[in-house]
Amino acid sequence: MTCPSLLYIYLLYISSYKSLDSRAAVTSLRRSAVGRAGRSRDHASPSRQHEPVRVSHGLCLLPLSVFVDLMAAVWQQVLAVDARYNAYRTPTFPQFRTQYIRRRSQLLRENAKCGFEPGLRRQYLRLRSQLLALRYGPLSEQSSFRASSVRSSRTTLDRMEDFEEDPRAQGARGHRRSVSRGSYQLQAQMNRAVYDERPPGSLVPTSVAEASRAMAGDTTLSENYAFAGMHHIFDQHVDSAVPRLQFANDDKHLLAGCSLDGTLSIMTLSPPPPAVKVTLKGHAGPVTDFAWSLSNDIIVSTSKDGTLRIWNTEDGRCIREVADPEGSELLCCTFQPMNNNLTVVGNSKHHLQVVNISTGKKVKGGSSKLTGRVLSLSFDAPGRILWAGDDRGSIFSFLFDMATGKLTKAKRLVVHEGSSISSITARSWISREARDPSLLVNACVNKLLLYRVVDNEGTLQLKRSFPIQHGSQPLHSIFCPLMSFRQGACVVTGSEDACVYFFDVERNTKAIVNKLQGHSGPVLDVSFNCDESLLASSDAAGMVIIWRREQK
Repeated sequence: MTCPSLLYIYLLYISSYKSLDSRAAVTSLRRSAVGRAGRSRDHASPSRQHEPVRVSHGLCLLPLSVFVDLMAAVWQQVLAVDARYNAYRTPTFPQFRTQYIRRRSQLLRENAKCGFEPGLRRQYLRLRSQLLALRYGPLSEQSSFRASSVRSSRTTLDRMEDFEEDPRAQGARGHRRSVSRGSYQLQAQMNRAVYDERPPGSLVPTSVAEASRAMAGDTTLSENYAFAGMHHIFDQHVDSAVPRLQFANDDKHLLAGCSLDGTLSIMTLSPPPPAVKVTLKGHAGPVTDFAWSLSNDIIVSTSKDGTLRIWNTEDGRCIREVADPEGSELLCCTFQPMNNNLTVVGNSKHHLQVVNISTGKKVKGGSSKLTGRVLSLSFDAPGRILWAGDDRGSIFSFLFDMATGKLTKAKRLVVHEGSSISSITARSWISREARDPSLLVNACVNKLLLYRVVDNEGTLQLKRSFPIQHGSQPLHSIFCPLMSFRQGACVVTGSEDACVYFFDVERNTKAIVNKLQGHSGPVLDVSFNCDESLLASSDAAGMVIIWRREQK
């Protein structure tokens, strides 16, 4: 079936050879296609080596599988160009802009399946970019992203500091008391033993973990994380940044996000069509963070209005409001994983506090002070260690008393002086091949950082770093939910260049597994549903995109 739009592109492409004889142009194009097809077959898998080269309109084209992959990559670039210019279209009608991007995504996805030389699509991409630049002018945001540079000052990545304990918190012999962490000490010993036996740099399940690989479908990372198609776009928070986004626990279709417009949205993706289930209204200032309870029946949120609110997720009713005694802005929150009656909150006056959401009161002994504004929080899986990051470039670890809710400051890591720690995510890689608890960190140093937790006090050791554009925005990243059950491991992060990046933490070179383009501004947060079939991403322009995994 012929695609009219691609016929038009074909004519544009052939016209570029106007200084040559038309037959010579066709012959040149045919030779180019045959050469690329031959090289592709030489390196292809056995199943692709016998795949015929497609012929259309006298031109020899690429094998179908390679051709489809190239087309999908190019149409994503076309969509990214359209998304970046989308803010200039009908500035008074944001809904039209969303409908435009949806329709463009649909058309480009359909055209990518048509049988034409990928070079024609690249030619279209160049012409499209030139026409949009003539119509709306050059993109200042894009140029500013490229102009941003990595800071040249020295970075301290592994300087750990012990804290002097209050004598009352020490035992009879002067040793620090254990805070319900015997099992974590055993786990740390197992981690060190297994780590010493593995090859250097090995962080993830190896090829001998056949049972784990079978659970993941025995697919490669590139195949499993081939996200491209847009499933849906939400725009209820348009023109106000959506800093946090999170799927409900163990749920495929329930998603929530908070916005700087002072509201939160709970969205449902099934049954179709996707829709906003309920809007949580009540905060008098921008909403900075939120967290789902384990049962998904409650959401806690923090705001710059200085309040913590507890919401009923079914009807959107605010159950309780807890004001900060200091009247400071609340910037982040997280549930205690083993006791959802307790929530930890960080504020702009450098304080960390454990709050009992049933009573609305602060837990005695459950407070501490950091060196800067508290921006990010994360517990380990057992809930015995809490990490907190501030805007001065430090990550603190705290021992959490499961019985009383008290916090004991343990360690400090200076990532980079003066650089905000916008996101911390903890993950215990519990499997036969990878038992190392790890920490994924977004810091404003144009890198995504991966640390290994080396002991039962939360001491961190840098293992890998991945280049991204991150200079000032509150970016977030995640571990992939099924990472422990396949060969290789993947992490996903937003970036200030309006892209979503997938990194394989096992690769020493070319670690990028996938790159999604379609946002018009910095991508602030990303979230997987429980089976990794959908990925959600939000940006500084208020757009939420749901990406669908390609079916192989």
